[in-house]
Order: sequence, then C-alpha cells, then structure tokens
Amino acid sequence: MRIICVNRVLVVGLRLPVGLALAASFGCSGDDGATSTTQATTATETSTSTGTTTVTTSTAGETTGTTVGGSDSDSDSTTSTSTTSPETDTATTGPGAFCGDGTVDEGEECDDGNSEDNDQCTSACLNAVCGDGFVAPGEACDDGNAIDDDECSNDCALASCGDGAVQPGEECDDGNDDDTDACLNTCLNASCGDGVVQVDVEECDDGNDDETDACTSMCAAPTCEDAAKNGDESDVDCGGSCGPCGDGQACAEGVECESGFCNMEICSFAPSCKALLEGNPGATSGVYSLDPDGEGDIEPFDVYCDMETDGGGWTLALKADGTKVTFNYNSTYWQNATLFNADMGDLDRTEAKLETWNSVPFTEVLMGMEQPIGNMGALDLKYVTIPMERPSLYAIFNPGAFVATNIGRDAWKSLITGSSLQTNCNREGFNNAPRTRIGIFSNQENDCNTPDSYIGIGNLNGGCSGVLEARVGNMASCTPDNGNKSLVGFGVLFVR
Repeated sequence: MRIICVNRVLVVGLRLPVGLALAASFGCSGDDGATSTTQATTATETSTSTGTTTVTTSTAGETTGTTVGGSDSDSDSTTSTSTTSPETDTATTGPGAFCGDGTVDEGEECDDGNSEDNDQCTSACLNAVCGDGFVAPGEACDDGNAIDDDECSNDCALASCGDGAVQPGEECDDGNDDDTDACLNTCLNASCGDGVVQVDVEECDDGNDDETDACTSMCAAPTCEDAAKNGDESDVDCGGSCGPCGDGQACAEGVECESGFCNMEICSFAPSCKALLEGNPGATSGVYSLDPDGEGDIEPFDVYCDMETDGGGWTLALKADGTKVTFNYNSTYWQNATLFNADMGDLDRTEAKLETWNSVPFTEVLMGMEQPIGNMGALDLKYVTIPMERPSLYAIFNPGAFVATNIGRDAWKSLITGSSLQTNCNREGFNNAPRTRIGIFSNQENDCNTPDSYIGIGNLNGGCSGVLEARVGNMASCTPDNGNKSLVGFGVLFVR
C-alpha cells in the first residue's frame, strides 16, 4: 500500500486482485476536514495481472486514478480515468426480479409478496378467479373444474337447491321459486301426492291417499263416472252424492241403495216395506223392490210401500175395483196363490194381486177404500187398521174359515162417507160368509143369518127392494141406519 497526498487530498493505493480498485480520500495534514466526506466509487480499469492502484479524489468531486503496474517498477503500467458527476453518486447491483418479490414485474398480473393462494393474488402472481382451484375471498368453493352439477358450481358457489343446476340428490333444479311447475322448490319432480297442485296438470293435490276426501289419489276431484270408489261414495261411483248402489254393492244406509235397503253394509232387497223403513227412516212412499225370502226361490218383486199412513211401513197386497167381478166373494183368487197383474205393483186404480199376498208376514192389515172411484190422479183413500198376525194373507184366506176382527162398527163405516148399515148382528172379520171376504155385515133382525147390509172388499149379493150389489164398497137395505145404499168403491189391502 502506498499513501501520498496530492492537492491536499490523501491518496491511498492498495494492491488488489485484478478487476478491483478502491479509492478513499481523507483530509491531508493541514486540511480543515471540511471535505473529509468518504466517497466510494467504482472504477473501470484495464490492467495486467497485478498492480498498484492509486486513486485521487479532488474536493470538487472529480476523481482520477492512475494505476502503475509492478511492485518496484514503473513499467507495464495501465492508466484509467473515471469521472463521476455529482448527480450519480451510487450504482446498485443484486438478484433479478421474481414472483413473490412484492413488485409486479413483466409477465405478472399481480404480486402481493406472499405465498398465499386463497387471497386476491395467487402464489403464481395471477389474479384470483373462479375455477383456478383456490377458494378466494367471495367464493364458497372452487373445485377447479367446469362441471356444473357437482358439489361446487361453476360460479364457485356450493351446490344448493334452486341454483339452476341438477346436483347429486336432486331430481331437478329449475332455479325458480315457482312450486306449481314441473320442479318443486325442493328440487324434486312434481308428482301427484306431493301436496302441491301442478298447474294445468292436476286439479288438486292434498298430499294423501285418502279417497274419501275432496281430492282423490289421482289428484282429481272425485266424480260419479271415474270408475273408482272415492269422495263420499259407498261403492264405485254410487252412494253418497252419486246415485244409489245396486244389489250387492256396499252401503252405509238404505238411501244409498236402489232397493232402499242396506243390510250389514250391503245393498239388498228388503223383505218388507216395514223392514225397509226401519233401515231407512227417511224412505218415502213409492215403489220398491222387495225379496221376502232373501236367497230363496222367490224372485224380488216391485211393490208400493206406504211410508206415511199410521207410521208407515205398509206393503201393498191387493187392489180391487168394485165395478168388476175379479174379486167378488166367490172369486178363486181369494183362496189360491195365483197372482193377478203381478207387475202392476204401484198404488193406482189397476186391479192386482201381488206377491205380497203369498210371502210377506204381518201383524197388521191396512184396508183402504176410495168412494166414489176417481177417474184421474192419486187414489183418495180412507183407511182402517186391523190387528191380525199371520205368515201371509194366503194363510188367512186359503182355508176359507171365518177369522174374526174387532175394530167396531163405526170404524168400518168410516171407510165411506155417508155409509149405512142395519143395526143388528154387526159381524166383522175375514171370510165373513155369506156376504164379504173382509169387512162387516149387519141385519135388521137380531141374528146374522140373513144380513141385508155390508161394508168391505169381496162382497156378494144385493139387498131388499132391489138395492144393487157393491162388490167393493157399501150396500145397505131393509131399514139401515142411513137409508138404502149401493156405494161402489175401489179397495186396497196392505200388510205390515
């Protein structure tokens, strides 16, 4: 090392490896130190393998350096001069730019100087985006794929019902909150029974399989033509608010049956009008089908039931017209089982002997009389009730024996307005020979051998003084209580 002082500047020369030079200035002896600021510069030189470097720095900031090669000789010297302006006093060198240095360099979208992948700038110096596989702020998930029906959607949102994409566990997903279309808000396909009415597809949907309510399991209102038992029907398309059910179909009450009779929850034919009324208290008067022996040989037949008179439950058995001889006292119809106009079971003015005669048991007989006989409309009947218990009317009339009754003279006379009877005898009953099959006869004498007056059905003979016979009605002669009468009427018999 060589130290010299040049122009009041201390110059130090050091022998350094090739390519390096160091110059430092210090105030020389006698310097007031005003310019003792240390400066470091880099000098560019051309030298041989070894040498001595001399650096001179002036107080004005100009630096010149002279290198003299050789340790003891001035030969082989190389001189280089470097001038540094006051504006540039320092030059820096270091490692090159890289991702993660915190500076956005060429080729980088961002550089936040960290290695986090879940912020806005990834560790690859790329802006975070949905689909990059990293869950960035604002993303619920990011699976790095373009599959929209997995657990993470292409919008980096967790799969959920209503996001418009069908994910595992979902049958559909239409992305709306309309619960009446083909996809429910639960992401299940709309179907009958889901409790939601699908517009233009279902009439109703109550979410149950109860066929007895207002919406069937077919999601339609029950009708009487849908070939199914539903609504308030007791059987398929019958009963309830539909029409009555036929024989053998289910029922809850008689009104649900065509026959009017429900027995053990099955529509069947009642054995009598009384049984029908007991099972169907609301039954009205009219023609019903009856079957007295159930599964027996007698076929069901249609007959009129009076559901009003004296409590109702009366079954029609006979209709007799007093202007005809069909049912006079000597007619064979009284004692045999032969029917007459058996299909004329309605209550009208057509004569008939019905199946009731042979097969309906009873404890009472209802006898009705219309007099005079009307031409049109319903029969205008007056009635008397006769207590009598028998297995059938046939069982009373077939033997032909007299069977007494005891309703009284006045009751019989009440059947016909203005009726008349003689004062004595007054015998009443069935097979009341020789004058009436069912009724009362009287006599002016105090015996019953030659009666000259009667009221009943199935009568025989006229009276004194040419008073004409009344086969049905009232005939009175020989000083009766209301004058001579021949009042022909139309008579009916019911049993209960």
